[in-house]
Amino acid sequence: MRCQILITVVMTISTQVSMTAALSILPESAINTIDRGGIAVIKDFMSPSEVSRLRADASTLYYDGQFTVDALAGYGKTASAKDKASFDATKDRAVLPAYIPSQKKAGPFLSTTLGDVDARQKLITTITALRSDLAKGLDRPGIDVLDYGNDNHEISFTRFGPGALLARHIDEHHEECKGRVGWSRPTRRSLSWLVYLNEDWDANNDGGCLRTYERKAESAFSVGSRHGDLQIGWLKPTADDPRERPVFLDGRRGNVSGKCALYIDSDDRERKVYLTKEFNSDPYLFLTSDFFVQNLLIQNHDLGKRFHYLEQPKSALTSYLGQDSGEQVKDVAPTGGTLVVFDSVALPHEVMPTVSRERWAASGWFHEKQQPEPTGGQIFL
Repeated sequence: MRCQILITVVMTISTQVSMTAALSILPESAINTIDRGGIAVIKDFMSPSEVSRLRADASTLYYDGQFTVDALAGYGKTASAKDKASFDATKDRAVLPAYIPSQKKAGPFLSTTLGDVDARQKLITTITALRSDLAKGLDRPGIDVLDYGNDNHEISFTRFGPGALLARHIDEHHEECKGRVGWSRPTRRSLSWLVYLNEDWDANNDGGCLRTYERKAESAFSVGSRHGDLQIGWLKPTADDPRERPVFLDGRRGNVSGKCALYIDSDDRERKVYLTKEFNSDPYLFLTSDFFVQNLLIQNHDLGKRFHYLEQPKSALTSYLGQDSGEQVKDVAPTGGTLVVFDSVALPHEVMPTVSRERWAASGWFHEKQQPEPTGGQIFL
C-alpha cells in the first residue's frame, strides 16, 4: 500500500504540473510520428548528469542482486535450451521492475530504501509528464488514468548483457490473438517508451541498436486501435489508392468471443468498411499467414493482395514467403539521454545484439483500458 500511495502522489503532482502547457515534454512532430506508426526519437531528452545518476543507480542495484533475469533475450533462450547449467545470467536481459505481477506486489524500482530513491522519483515525475503529453496529443485519455490497478503503467530499469538481443516482435496483440486469457486483463499496452542510459555508446562498435520496421509509406490514418479494436495488419498503397491503410480486427461480433471480421476506416473516417465476412478466430488467427488472409478471408481480390500482417504467425510457410515488402528498417542507437516512443501495437521491432558492453535503459509501457470481455455465447479457445 505504501508503494501504491507513492505512485499516486508522484504521478498526480506531475500531471497537475504538465497540464499547465499544451505539450510540456514532447515536440508536436513526435506526436504525428507516433500517430502514423513511426518511432519518435528525441535526443538529449535527459541531461548527461541525469543519465549518469540513473545509470549509476541501476548498476549499483544490479550488482547488489536486485534485478531479475528474465531469460527472454536471445542469449538466454539459446543457452538455456542447449544446457541450463551453462547459462550465464550476466549475458542476458535483466530488469528492475516497479511491479511484480506474479506476486501482486510493488517491485524494487519503487523502494524507498534501495539505491538513489530521489533520482528514480524524478524520473517517474518526468515520465508522468510524458504520459500526459501523449494522452493529449494522441487523444488517448485512457493512458492518463490511474485506477485500473497497480500494474496499469509499467516502468523499470533494464540491462542487456554482452551478446544479449531480442528477436523481432510487437509489444501488444489483440485480445482474441491471446487465446483464453486474452480478455482477462483490465488494461493493455498502448505506448512503448525507453530512455537510454549509456555513456559514450558507439553503435558501430558496441551494437545494441533498437531496430524498427516502419512503413515505407506513411499511414494515412491513425494506427494502433479503433473503437477498442486493435490493429493486426496493413493494406499496402497502390497507384489507384496511394494510401497505407491500417487493418483492424473486430474480435467480438455480436458480443461473442471468437467471432471476428477485419475492417478499415472509410475515407472520411466516419465508419468501418469491412473487408471480410465473419470468421472464427481459431484457426485463422493462429495458424494462418498473409497468403491465407489474402486469398481466403478477404473476398475482394484486389484488396486481398494488398494485405499484410503486422507480424505474421511464425511458421515454415511465412519464412518461405518472406517479410512484408512495404517495410523499411530504421535503427536507433541507444545513446545516453535519447527518448524513443512508439505505438505498442503497430510497430514491429527487435534489439540487436550488444558486442562487449552492458546496455542500460529505463523503459516501460503506458496502458489503456481493454475492451470488456464478451458475454454473448462465448466461444473459449
